Amino acid sequence: MNIHFSEFFKHKIPNLVLVLSLTMVLGGWVWSYFDLKTISDPLIIHYSQEVGIDQVGYAGDLAKVGIFGIVVILINFLIAVELEQKDRFLGRLTSGVTLLLGLLIFIYFAAIMSVN
Repeated sequence: MNIHFSEFFKHKIPNLVLVLSLTMVLGGWVWSYFDLKTISDPLIIHYSQEVGIDQVGYAGDLAKVGIFGIVVILINFLIAVELEQKDRFLGRLTSGVTLLLGLLIFIYFAAIMSVN
């Protein structure tokens, strides 16, 4: 990986996707923290119509998802920048998948808040 720090700013699509994805993950995480911090009971983490509530947890479980999302988004950003130099299509495909991941994690936080 022969990328200098200044080369990160040359690729507009991966940079934009990085900002949007991090905003969605951090926004959902902070929003859920402030919305759920007053709840002392275990949080409903997973619910299905067949079984009902099948996983409960605490705010730390939400933090794990937030941290995991941030790490994966940062790694995908590095991969997208590297691919953008070699094959623009693959770089943008990786950026699109990263944006989708950020959106899905945001939806995860919103769903947790709606059932709690």
